[in-house]
Amino acid sequence: MNGGFIGKVVLLIIAIIALKYFFGFDILEWLKSPEAHKIYDPAVSLIKDTYTWLDNFVRSIVNK
Repeated sequence: MNGGFIGKVVLLIIAIIALKYFFGFDILEWLKSPEAHKIYDPAVSLIKDTYTWLDNFVRSIVNK
């Protein structure tokens, strides 16, 4: 599928609606749950730490 960004966003929205309709799975409620926080909190922390490290690294190279 070569629908571009808008096509992928529409497909994602349709998938979320299908999950809710066919399986009764509410992704927004799941994202608020403690189980979800156990999964994505470490990932968010890793991304923030990596960004901070890269930012400091690049600034140290530029400021030489």
